[in-house]
Parts: sequence; structure tokens; C-alpha cells
Amino acid sequence: MMAIQAERETIVPWGGDRRLGSGTGAYAYVVVGAGCAGLSLTWYLLEQGVSEPIAVIDRRSRFENDRTWCFWDVEPTPFSDLAASSWSRWEIREKQRTVTVEGSRYSYLRLRAVDFYRRVLERVEAAPNVTLLMGCAVRSRREESDGVVIETDRGVIRGQVVCDASAAWPTAAVSRGPELLQHFMGQTVRADRPVFDPSRATLMDFRVASADGVHFVYLLPFTTTEALVENTYLFPVEVSADRHRAEIAGYLRERYGSGVSFAVEAEESGRIPMRAARFPTRIGRRIYPIGLVGGAARPSSGYAFLRIQRQTRELAHRLARGLSNRPPAPLSRRKYRFLDTVFLQALADWPERAADFFGCLFARAGPDAVVRFLSDRSTAIDDLRIIASLPKWPFLLSALRSAPAWIRLLI
Repeated sequence: MMAIQAERETIVPWGGDRRLGSGTGAYAYVVVGAGCAGLSLTWYLLEQGVSEPIAVIDRRSRFENDRTWCFWDVEPTPFSDLAASSWSRWEIREKQRTVTVEGSRYSYLRLRAVDFYRRVLERVEAAPNVTLLMGCAVRSRREESDGVVIETDRGVIRGQVVCDASAAWPTAAVSRGPELLQHFMGQTVRADRPVFDPSRATLMDFRVASADGVHFVYLLPFTTTEALVENTYLFPVEVSADRHRAEIAGYLRERYGSGVSFAVEAEESGRIPMRAARFPTRIGRRIYPIGLVGGAARPSSGYAFLRIQRQTRELAHRLARGLSNRPPAPLSRRKYRFLDTVFLQALADWPERAADFFGCLFARAGPDAVVRFLSDRSTAIDDLRIIASLPKWPFLLSALRSAPAWIRLLI
């Protein structure tokens, strides 16, 4: 039985009335979008000692615990210590086998969005050069010779440099290669009795119906009675929220029995385009796309948090040091563009074999090699282990079929 009582933890910045700005003015830096990428960039600009005026614009009026970011602890970030949970043991469940991974040197971390927002906003509040424009919708932007003009529903803002994390304008050169859409709904549920194993995270459970493409459940247990359960599809067409909810309820009922009652304490959802495309690192001379619109999500997995940290940290360094005369280097290295394109093609060609692909990857390559590969930190030896772990003929055929796409991405 499922009881819905989801309420999101919220933050209203400074009581909603402190230095929220009029919506007009001129700034050295304008950050559009106060999500993970926009707030991370603001953090790193302040860390670099930037004292020029910064405006951060977002259409929402408050911050909610609307996201969960997970990543492996392969490198330090200013936010890793905020992790609400961590696991050193995880698994991939197929219909016929379970691949359990343990003994990795890297922990799998869960970061709540509200904890990330709170830390950044505390620093922003203490910075007199940052103006936070909440409830401010951007209508248009145009670059002029001396800056960028941004028209909002609250007035006109001018910026010498604009860093844009919004999805209002397309920024990616669409590849002719394979494209999937990762769309999911997650529910934080509490059971009326102990049913979960908090020592083990289930990254993919493929023991669900998959008629509509790649479909799996992602389960992160916090305690024996509380867990995050995400229903995930890798499929071009999105499914409804009601269908997600029904499938989560069905999964819990099938796995733990109809006698267990679950209360939904929080709910989140998202969509991540999965495509190996060439994302511009700068538009014109003054506009920098960041976050998902800047290609920060790993095409073959959807993981984005660490890539966002690297992207925004490097961009803040360049801007603070006056190194913006040339666009930054692409976020994704050539080898990952090639491997991601082939992997996406294999998933598109054989969605019914997705469980086998991921199972082979985790079972054969070794946990540390897989973690480094998924976190963009793999060595040449790691890459060879990854390639050797996967079924040969499907991936060889997918490499040939996707050759026009990955050749263009390597040029």
C-alpha cells in the first residue's frame, strides 16, 4: 500500500526580501539559472576572489529539495562533505543474475539538493557583490559590442559576461548519431517495517517490464525503512507521472510483498538528453553555456555533478584571470566522445540487451576501472578493460554503424 504525503523542504533566500534586486542594472557577470551549474559557478567565482558585481537570475522564488545528485568520490569538491549517504557496495540486478561490486576504493555519494543550495546561499549572502534575482524570467538576450543585454519580466540587465545554464536557447550542434532520453521519477519512501539493506545500493534493477526500451529501477537505501526509489527509462518518448508512480508502487509490492506499507515522503523527477553531440563552450564572445546545456551530462550515463564542478571551476578560473579571449577546451575528451557514441548506438540497436551490457561491464572490468571510466578519470588500461568486458559483436557492429557520428566528433 502506498500513501502519498510528499512535501519538499524549501529555502526562501533571506526571508525573501534581502538584496533580491529590482531586476535592472549592469554587472560584470550574469549567471542565468540558479541550479547546480549556476550556483557552482557563483561559488567558484567568489572562491577565485572576484569582487566585481555578479547577478544570479532564476525564475523560481524559492529553493526546494528538488534533486538528488549522486557521484563517486574520485576527487574532492566543496560539497562532498555534505553527502547524506554513502555506499562502498553496489549492485546490478538482471533477471537471471545479480552482479555485486564491493572493495572499490571509491564511495558512492548521495547529495541532497537542499543541502547544496543552503551552503552556496550562505556564502552568497555574505558576499556584498552578488545580487540574487529570484522570480525573474528571462525573455531574450542579445550580444552587443560592449556586453550582453538580457530582457527580463522585471527589466533590462546588462552583463559583460553571461554564463547561461537555462534551456531557453539551444546551444548544441545536434549530432546525427544515436539519441536517447533519460527520464525518471524518484520517490523517497518510508516502509512501516525494516525491508531495505542500507549497506548496498542498487544502481540498476532490470527485473521490470521493458517493452518501451531500456527500463530499470534505481534504489538507494538510507536505512532499513527509508530509501530513494527511481523509475528510469532510456527511451525517446517520455512516460507520464502517473505511470511512473504506478510502476514504483508495483516494483515495491513485488519485491517486498503486499503486506508492507510505504509512505512517499518526497518526490522528484528529471529528464536528461543522452546524445554524443559537440557542445559549444562559448557563443559569440561573451556567452558561456554551462550545465546540461553546456554538455555537462555524460552522454552514455547521464552523470553530471562532477562534470559540472570541473566545468564551472575551470570557467571561473579563466574569467577571474582574464583568460576569456579564447573559448575553453571541450569538457569531454575525444576518447569519451568515441566510446559514448558507440555505447549509445548499442543501447539504441539492442535495448533488450541493456541489462547484459551493464552487467558485463561491472562484472568483468573491475570496480575501480568502471568508476574511473564513468567519472571521466579512466586510464588507458581502464579503457582497455572496459572495451574487453563488453560483448564483441554488438559493439563492433555499433561502432561501424555510428562511425559517421563519432568521426565528426573526433575531428
